[in-house]
Amino acid sequence: MIRFFTFIQKIMGKLFSAFQGICSAWLFILMMLISIDVFGRVLFHRPFKGTPELVSFSIVVIAFLELPYVLWTNRQVRSTMLYDKVSPTGKDIIDFISALIGVVMFVMLIKSSWNGFIRSVRIGEFEGEGTLRIPSSPARALLIVGAAFMALQFLFNAGKSVSSIVNRIRGRVP
Repeated sequence: MIRFFTFIQKIMGKLFSAFQGICSAWLFILMMLISIDVFGRVLFHRPFKGTPELVSFSIVVIAFLELPYVLWTNRQVRSTMLYDKVSPTGKDIIDFISALIGVVMFVMLIKSSWNGFIRSVRIGEFEGEGTLRIPSSPARALLIVGAAFMALQFLFNAGKSVSSIVNRIRGRVP
């Protein structure tokens, strides 16, 4: 069973790394787009049309596709004032509670976003006005995908914490 979860974690890690790479490239393209927009606006009084719409669409998508990678690599921002003062078992308990809160929060986010996603697909909702209109359903879908992977990774983290607590109780871990 542990080998199965290790295998799933490896697959998720590769997927999250791919998300991270895609988002990095996407950020580079956005940086170039914003630079072209600013230079066009300042030098030629002609901004690149659709830049605000593309940037606002991209920010949420990039954030929700990057979050699972950050959690998987355990590089999230964390206040350690209390965490550093407790025993290893106390740290595992804090990690477990944090992971459960994360699962609940992201499942609630999925639940609250689902109807909006279905509605946006059904009515063909678009974001932006004027020069560039972007369908909102892909961003809504990627938000749900990112939240689902976050909930799944938090679930794996909760399992790791429980396993560590059990091993400490059995005396297998110092």
